Amino acid sequence: MDIIQSFYYSSDNIRQKEIEHALNSNLNKDFVKGIHLFIEEKDYDLFIKSVFITHEKYNKITLVKFEGQPKYPDLFKYGSELEDRLSCICNSDIEFSIENTDIRLLEQLHNNKVIYFLTRHEYDMSFPLITNFGGSHDAFIFHSNTLRSTINNIDFSFINYIQNTSGIEALLTIFFIEQLNYKIFNPCLQIKIIHHHQSQVRLWNRTAVGQKIVGYTHPSPLNVNWGIHNKHMLYPCRL
Repeated sequence: MDIIQSFYYSSDNIRQKEIEHALNSNLNKDFVKGIHLFIEEKDYDLFIKSVFITHEKYNKITLVKFEGQPKYPDLFKYGSELEDRLSCICNSDIEFSIENTDIRLLEQLHNNKVIYFLTRHEYDMSFPLITNFGGSHDAFIFHSNTLRSTINNIDFSFINYIQNTSGIEALLTIFFIEQLNYKIFNPCLQIKIIHHHQSQVRLWNRTAVGQKIVGYTHPSPLNVNWGIHNKHMLYPCRL
């Protein structure tokens, strides 16, 4: 599996340690074959002087210079252009954990119009109860060649948002099911993603920047100003 994500340097030391811990942990996973980091010039200059260049698995890292925060079309198109890979888009503070017996779940994505939308476990391994599940997904795994052959002449404007946009998972779900005709599963009980964000430090404040909520997931439409309603509930499951 190849991970595609942003990398940046935080002004908060605790937050920076969380980001570096996630990267270091994923580098040491045998099932992670490559990590592609979208990085701005100023952070690139720091990264190539960091301890990561002496990491024994540094050859797994590809640095992708990109000014600003990439949007989902940038990330999915990049992931689709890798040759015959299992591409995974996630945030910079996500660590992966998969038991050997469940590696087969990754292999099932090859040459199939199937994508995994994974719900996260928190840093203390707490997990949202199914009864309160709201449709949150923080990692997306797919076969590169299959997506590449699917997205010819596809308009990506529906999902043209950065990763931290509130409600973007709802739009991604609609996009993959209704526009790309993909099957989506959420095997987050077997492919575990761990969210290292105990610090609660964030790059942005939704209220301060005036960012709107673009979508929400619920069995039926609600009379709320939450953007586009997504009727598809991708509950945690075992495959």
